[in-house]
Amino acid sequence: MNDLQARIRGGLFGCAVGDALGSSFEGSGRDERREIRMSGGGQFNLKTGDVTDDTLMMLALAETYCETGYFDMTVFLHKVILTLREDDTTFGRTTKTMTSLLEQGCIPKAAVSALHAACGSSTNGSVMRTIPVGLTMTKDVENVARKVSAYTHYDTTAGNCCAVISKAAAGLTEGKSKEDVLKEIPEYYLRGELIPSIDPIETTRCALACFRDGCSYTDVIRRACVLGGDTDTIACIAGGLAGILWGVPENLTDTLLLKKRIENVALRLTERVEEQRRL
Repeated sequence: MNDLQARIRGGLFGCAVGDALGSSFEGSGRDERREIRMSGGGQFNLKTGDVTDDTLMMLALAETYCETGYFDMTVFLHKVILTLREDDTTFGRTTKTMTSLLEQGCIPKAAVSALHAACGSSTNGSVMRTIPVGLTMTKDVENVARKVSAYTHYDTTAGNCCAVISKAAAGLTEGKSKEDVLKEIPEYYLRGELIPSIDPIETTRCALACFRDGCSYTDVIRRACVLGGDTDTIACIAGGLAGILWGVPENLTDTLLLKKRIENVALRLTERVEEQRRL
């Protein structure tokens, strides 16, 4: 396994394992004594090793790139629709409503605008899936991240947060150190009270703080789970960054129900990225 494949694999598994571990504590309060283990349960009563919409959306985006060589909106949204048809239990209001509008024949851009006008779209739903942008892009990362965020989230704040996380992921994938990556992040996202809500800025601050202060993959995830609130999303984002840098322990990846799918996506994504870089 070369360095690129290891980092891509680490990013994908980092998101999924963080999501699976964090889902057990979603909606809870802060607890420094929290024991972090793969146990399932949580507000969705998930099976041990199962994941939420965070991972499913992230994989839909990664698989879109595997198939097309870029982030095709039509392909991605089709994958999202199929995923929700199979099981929409863990999906939030924004994605469910967006999918419903699309199935009724609404044009994607019009659906996003209408949803924003009716309900707002300043949520972390696009931030949780953005890691694949950083795993695949070396140029124009931030603009691509904002564009991909806008597939479902009209709000520019969500897009800016996706740009920050994607750029950090891209730097780590290129082999930059954690210190160098953090230096490139605007201070706005690295300071302030840690509030583990579904707000995109607050989520981004929490995830980056966990990544910044953690010393290993498991330590980063522990910090995310201790916060409470939207633990699955925070752990998914922070875990994606930590996974690129440190990899993910096998005892955690082995428990994932989607392990084979993620392994396959990691291999295909690596092959596609290497192909694109040869052009």
